[in-house]
Amino acid sequence: MRALDLHCNIDENLFSLTIFLTRLLGGLTLLYIAVGCLLFYREFLYNATALGLPLPVPLGITVLVAELFLSLLLILGWFTRAAAGLSVFFTLAAGVIFFAADVNKIYVALILLLITALLPAVMLGPGKISLDYKHAVRRAQKTFRG
Repeated sequence: MRALDLHCNIDENLFSLTIFLTRLLGGLTLLYIAVGCLLFYREFLYNATALGLPLPVPLGITVLVAELFLSLLLILGWFTRAAAGLSVFFTLAAGVIFFAADVNKIYVALILLLITALLPAVMLGPGKISLDYKHAVRRAQKTFRG
């Protein structure tokens, strides 16, 4: 009787390309949401005030700027795990403020899809196509020079 070999062989370049594409598409979605909130900033601030949030203007600016920079970090692959993890939180906050706590099924589906797209970056890291990988390679070469 033959022994089963259940080891999974993964092509590292294809894996890195897949992680890059999920990072890119997730980052572009976050960028789209942030730019949409910036374009309708009056409505965003009105809803933040209507929800009774303390200091709605600084809070709104902080959420939108953080979401904008986190999406750019995610696309570039710099501080990928932290950027992906924080992006989920800030997107949730921006969505609740933008829709004035009127959470409907479409919004919940969008957030769940976005979390699903960001989970590989959080769990598995950025892959080879990222600034994190290039920085890690430089740091490893500097350490092992002898």
